[in-house]
Amino acid sequence: MQRTFPYLTIGLFLLLVGCGYHFSASAPITLPSGVVNIHIQEVDNPTLEAWIDPYLRSRFRDEFTRRAQVNWVDAEQAQAHVVLRIIAYSTDTELSGAQDQTLRERATVILETEFLSAVDGSRIWSSGHISDYETFETGTNEVAAGERAIENAIRRTADALGADY
Repeated sequence: MQRTFPYLTIGLFLLLVGCGYHFSASAPITLPSGVVNIHIQEVDNPTLEAWIDPYLRSRFRDEFTRRAQVNWVDAEQAQAHVVLRIIAYSTDTELSGAQDQTLRERATVILETEFLSAVDGSRIWSSGHISDYETFETGTNEVAAGERAIENAIRRTADALGADY
C-alpha cells in the first residue's frame, strides 16, 4: 500500500490536469455574446472612499486580462461597455473585548458588474450583488483590508461569469 500511494497521487493529479480541470481563481473565462473588445465605461462609487475608483478599475482590468481573451479599447471601438458599481462599502466592528474595546474590524464591499451592448445599451450580463469582506486588526491599515475585499469580489465576479458562459 505504501508503494502505491505515491503513484495513485500522481495519477490523480495527471487525471485532473489532463481533463482540463482548473481552480476557479485561475480558470479561463469567456465573455458573453462573443465580446472581445471592452471598455470600462463607468465606476459608480457613491462612497466617500476616493481610492476605490482607480483601485477597482485597475484590479478589474488585471483580473480580466489574466483570465479572459479581451482587448481594452476606447469607447468607440468597444463591443461592450462595463459598468462597475459599488453598492456598499463599510467598515465595522467584528470582535470586541470585555470592556467593549474594538479588537478586530471588518471591511465589507458589495459590488455589481454589468456588461452593456455598445450597439443599443442593452444588458448583456450582470453579476448581481457580489459581496465579500476582509477582517483586520484595530490600528492596522483599513484600506489594505478594503483592497483585499475588492479583489476577492472581482475574482468572484469573474468566477460567476465563467460559470454562466
